[in-house]
Amino acid sequence: MGLHADLDAVIGFARALTLVDLGSEDDVRAAGAAFFVDRAEQRVGYDAAFDRFWLRHHHANRLPDAHGAGEGREMPAPPSTEQGRESSQPIGGEEAGAEEGLEPAGEEDGAGADEVSLSSTLAYSAAEALRSKSFDEMTPEELRDAARLVDDLRPRLEQRRTRRYRLHHRGTLLAPRAMMRRSLGTAGDPLDWLWRRRRSHPRPILAICDISGSMEQHSRLALRFIHALTRVDVRTEAFVFGTRLSRITAQLRHRHPDQALRDVASSVHDWAGGTQIGRALHIFNRQWARRVLRSSAIVVIVSDGWDRGNPRMVAEEMDLLRRRCHRLIWLNPLAGTTGYEPRTAGMAAAYPYIDDFLPIGNVESLEQLGRMLGPDGRSAGFAVTASQAGSARP
Repeated sequence: MGLHADLDAVIGFARALTLVDLGSEDDVRAAGAAFFVDRAEQRVGYDAAFDRFWLRHHHANRLPDAHGAGEGREMPAPPSTEQGRESSQPIGGEEAGAEEGLEPAGEEDGAGADEVSLSSTLAYSAAEALRSKSFDEMTPEELRDAARLVDDLRPRLEQRRTRRYRLHHRGTLLAPRAMMRRSLGTAGDPLDWLWRRRRSHPRPILAICDISGSMEQHSRLALRFIHALTRVDVRTEAFVFGTRLSRITAQLRHRHPDQALRDVASSVHDWAGGTQIGRALHIFNRQWARRVLRSSAIVVIVSDGWDRGNPRMVAEEMDLLRRRCHRLIWLNPLAGTTGYEPRTAGMAAAYPYIDDFLPIGNVESLEQLGRMLGPDGRSAGFAVTASQAGSARP
């Protein structure tokens, strides 16, 4: 029904049911609304979900038995899209008001009371449309819904083999020390064969987001995606830059994404300002790279490439950054537009050193980024070829 029901809301609603009168429909409905309704426009979807749940049980209880006259009857499908969100009342012969209880009015025959048609908010279709809609065209309510879709992303990240080993029941390398220790219980006879395999861990992720005026909205949703990565078992570092570079890794560790973004906003003071890409990368390479960047890491830069600084500095710092990481991905909200070419000074200087150049204009683009970070990521998205990069290098 398009409602956000996380674990805290479910637990809170369960506790609220111990405090209200379970025999009062209004009390139970109000208790649920307190936890599952975040905005006024969500109340229609919540009431439809509430009525659908209880009407289904009411419909089942009214049948005489499993083999009686009502056998084989099913709940009719929700109405088509044309009906929209306005038709949220139960239908049965004539439209019934919400205050008339659970049973629809206006029956024209004996089966009218049982064959109840329920409307829904068609959340699946709405979510599909929202995924492909540009962030720049969304209303504030749609941006909040898009943020919830981003929060629910759980990318399956690329694994890398480490130098450490783990015991395994099969393999090609023996584990002699473990075998000898285990053989002490059998008079020194190694009855069990133990093997070892290399451990695998996700590659670290480092994100550098542009928070200038032209990138503010896109960077906020990109940071929500980075926050979603923190709930996966992966080492994540995050920085933002406008006229200066700020580390926000600690702020994104908060469990709730909304609070994490509020902490970021309160700690960073150059939101919606100018952009100096070269200077920000210079500070990162000189002050932070040795501390937070590993050669096995994937670096994600979010920027539209508009730069007020020296393009030569952008090229030099991008060259240094590319040689320090495993893979460099650039997300540009303009990359998804038809006929776009990286001709701005900052973007043209950075482009030759990018491995993957992707758009970040909607929720689908963030889902594509999640696939790019996966084990089969090289087959998704637009990758900068070696010929393109080599021909453009200064």
